[in-house]
Amino acid sequence: MIWFILAAALLILELFIGTIYLMVVSAALFGAGLVAWFTADTVTAILTAAVLSALGIWWARGWIRKHRKPEDIENLANDLDIGQTVQIARHLHTDFYEVVYRGTHWQAQALNASSATGAQSGVITGKNGNILLIHLH
Repeated sequence: MIWFILAAALLILELFIGTIYLMVVSAALFGAGLVAWFTADTVTAILTAAVLSALGIWWARGWIRKHRKPEDIENLANDLDIGQTVQIARHLHTDFYEVVYRGTHWQAQALNASSATGAQSGVITGKNGNILLIHLH
C-alpha cells in the first residue's frame, strides 16, 4: 500500500512542479506497488521501481530532446521586445538607425530600409547582439 501512496504523492508534487520526470517515477512506483501486491516480495518491487524509473527517464529524455524547439526559436518566443514599436531618432548610415525604445537610445538595423524611406517608426522583429532588428513602417 505504501507504494501507491508514494506514487500518488509524487504525482501530486509533479502537478505543482511541472516536470515529466516526477510523473515517470510516480508511474514506476505504481508499477512497483502492483508487483508488491501480486508477489509480496519487497526486493522485487524495489528492483521493478528502479528499472521502470531508469527506462522511463531514458525515454522521457529522448522524447524531450526530439520535440524541443531550437534554442534561438525558443528565445525569440520568450523575448518580450519582439513586436514592440520604436521611434526613429535619426538615420545613421545605410540601413542603420538610432531609435528610441523604453526611454533610451538604441542602435537598430532596418530589414526593409530601401522600401521605407522617411519612416518615423518601426517594429522590433529580432536582435543581433545589442542591435535591434526592425521593420520600418
